[in-house]
Amino acid sequence: MSALVHDSPDRAVTAIEPLTGSDNYATWKRLMTSYLKARQVWDVVSGDLQRPDCQFKYAKPITVDIIPLVEPHLNGAVRQRAIEARLEVEVQAFERHREWSRREAEAYHTIFRYLSPHISVHVAGLETSRDLWNELEERYRRMELAMFCELFAQLRETTAARCASTREFVDRVRLLVHRLNAIAPGSIGDRAHIAILLTQIGPEYILVVDAIQNDKDPVNPTTIGNRLANAEQTVQRKDAATVPHGAIGSSSSTSINTVQKTAKKCNYCKKRGHVVAQCWKKQREQQEQQQPRGHALKAER
Repeated sequence: MSALVHDSPDRAVTAIEPLTGSDNYATWKRLMTSYLKARQVWDVVSGDLQRPDCQFKYAKPITVDIIPLVEPHLNGAVRQRAIEARLEVEVQAFERHREWSRREAEAYHTIFRYLSPHISVHVAGLETSRDLWNELEERYRRMELAMFCELFAQLRETTAARCASTREFVDRVRLLVHRLNAIAPGSIGDRAHIAILLTQIGPEYILVVDAIQNDKDPVNPTTIGNRLANAEQTVQRKDAATVPHGAIGSSSSTSINTVQKTAKKCNYCKKRGHVVAQCWKKQREQQEQQQPRGHALKAER
């Protein structure tokens, strides 16, 4: 069950899910407050509109209660005006009381309607919407700090090394930031969100992080997350393209650049991959020097 919250007659903001506990209380409270304001009954819940005093409960014609209160010694015209004035005052008081009762009933029903069964059973005895609201706030406000600390610890421990991919890391950080801001709005801003992404992504992304930090264009957490995820995909494609033939699928395979850097270098021809004793250039020159003079002349003719 959900309710559409309206901040204007033509636009629906979001839907309210039933309160299930401390995990969604902050979000539920924010949306329910907006909904009650849109229904123009929040002033009853907040206490801004107090229950009006009304001396009469009109179960019979109102004049029956009013007439005896007017002084009997007054003449007819004055007495009639006094009756009408007193009647007008009491009618207005009655209308105010009836309007407050209508708002109170709607507010109480709305709040109670969006409580899970295991919560509503504990607050069913409360009489007014204000009592109901205060009880829920008192019950779950004590749990907010503990929940915030737990989520913050999870956020601090979330690193790219502990996630299956950079995309998973980015999404998990975004989810934790969203839940923290739901408990305490604005506690983790965009700048802090970006700092978490850049400092907990890992040292292998140092070039990407430097490029982002030196970027003059405005950035936001979504843009930074996409750039980090795309950088991971680029690195994976590059590694796949540089794997030596026959080493595909091997966990210990190295790239061509790594092989070239670690291979031996010939001091004679200055090329990598062999030593001086195996240098084909040196061997060819030695063979030419060892050939007899006659063979060399015949080769020239």
